[in-house]
Amino acid sequence: MEAVRKFEPEDLPGIYRTVASPGTPTDLDGRSRVGVDLYVLQLQFCGAYLCSSLLRGRAPTFGVVISSQTPFNGYQAGIYKRGDLMKLVNYPLEQAEVWKKREDGTMLLRGEQWDEGEFSRWPQTWICGRNPSAVTAALRGMSAWLDREYAKVKQPPYANDRPR
Repeated sequence: MEAVRKFEPEDLPGIYRTVASPGTPTDLDGRSRVGVDLYVLQLQFCGAYLCSSLLRGRAPTFGVVISSQTPFNGYQAGIYKRGDLMKLVNYPLEQAEVWKKREDGTMLLRGEQWDEGEFSRWPQTWICGRNPSAVTAALRGMSAWLDREYAKVKQPPYANDRPR
């Protein structure tokens, strides 16, 4: 990843600005024109970065990434199904921003994500790439850093350790 710099909201993938009612033909046409097909890997669980060995075993989620401005002066990025651009694949990234970007177009997006019950939210970071190998390459470049971040929060005793 290149050095951290300030990215603009327009750098988010699939920026969508419309006044069309959601789900109308105009809205769906606009979504299909601006949406970007990406593979996305979530790097955090409940706000803590996972180690590279746990992340390598996960397949990136494929979908159409669409970013839009929220009423609260922020941006959100969501992953939608290619065949139904009104269906979210997972909860969107709120207060989304581009954190880092590689020369191959792979990027890190960061923001906040809600749980399934919308009770709690926590920091979340996504690796987004055009294909799974680009995501894997970006993950490989971050593995030492991810392992250090994971070690900061993962302290013994571990949940799976049982007294003998």
